[in-house]
Amino acid sequence: MARVVERIGAEDVARAHAILAACGRAMGERGLPNWDPPYPLEAMRAECTSRQVYVVREEDLDVATFTLGPEPLRPYPTDVFDPSLRALYLNRLAVVPERWGGGLGRWCMADIDARARAAGAVVVRFDAFRDNPGLRDFYRRLHYIERGPFAIGKLPVICFEKVVVQP
Repeated sequence: MARVVERIGAEDVARAHAILAACGRAMGERGLPNWDPPYPLEAMRAECTSRQVYVVREEDLDVATFTLGPEPLRPYPTDVFDPSLRALYLNRLAVVPERWGGGLGRWCMADIDARARAAGAVVVRFDAFRDNPGLRDFYRRLHYIERGPFAIGKLPVICFEKVVVQP
């Protein structure tokens, strides 16, 4: 099956938003509150100028999305990451629920690591919902290291980091 990663602009960001909304509903059914309600569509449109929003397609279907940028969307606690390392920040990696558990998330993370190396980043960083043990195990299996918990509003998150190029 042909898989293509397409960078999208503000005019197409509703495609990525639809994937997030579907994930939010499916996670909500499992008692996990991330993306329920979904990340605001207008915020995603605005971010298309400062970040790179991608959609992963298989055949004619949008099956995953992620957003990358050179700076975090929000400040992280100062003791979480080494600020001297050039980083690429990941946000909103989402795979359509019908494809969960089939390796697409792992494929996306490998693509993200490669994009970070190509951009000259030393590390990939992101935060994820802290109270989702399956998700945390997924990232650990991909050699991401937990760097510290904090909260976004009332949502408890954990920071992750992976060295993709030895400094």
